[in-house]
Amino acid sequence: MHHFFMSIFSSPESLLQVISHQEIIEALEDGDRIIIDQDGYASVNFKSKEVRQDFLRHVNALKRA
Repeated sequence: MHHFFMSIFSSPESLLQVISHQEIIEALEDGDRIIIDQDGYASVNFKSKEVRQDFLRHVNALKRA
């Protein structure tokens, strides 16, 4: 088991290959803020309540500036 975890985390490419399309869909549904796909592309989950709150906070800060 230890060898398995070490092999996964020995390189980012190995970790990304473990993430399946179904796991990405589940992460979006679970409300994860940022999703990194198998190609290494990062996406913001706009369905996440925390992401929307962060966005509104930044917009309000810009309005005050």
